[in-house]
Amino acid sequence: MSPTFAKDEMIQAKEFRILSQKALQHEIKAHEKIGILFPNEGLDAVMLSYEKYVALVNRITELEEIIEDIEIEKTLGGRIDTPLESWIEHPEGVSTLEMYRSIQGGKERLEP
Repeated sequence: MSPTFAKDEMIQAKEFRILSQKALQHEIKAHEKIGILFPNEGLDAVMLSYEKYVALVNRITELEEIIEDIEIEKTLGGRIDTPLESWIEHPEGVSTLEMYRSIQGGKERLEP
């Protein structure tokens, strides 16, 4: 779907008063979108079928989730590739702060 409108895809706002429901429904089915032209504003609104609207919203949601996944992967991606033997064991009963302090102090393992 293109963001531009062909001449037959635009309706003057004042025409809605005389346009029958059947004619409007026909226009929406005949075109992907209908641009609504207002006298002082120009093209200020768009109508589309409910099916197109749902598809658009679903696609936007899907793309937002993909972007979020990419951002997470960029931030945490290196952790996925860390070999298992490089992981640091976090013993039960030892706080994360204590663990980091022991690593900084040169100790390799902590006992609870």
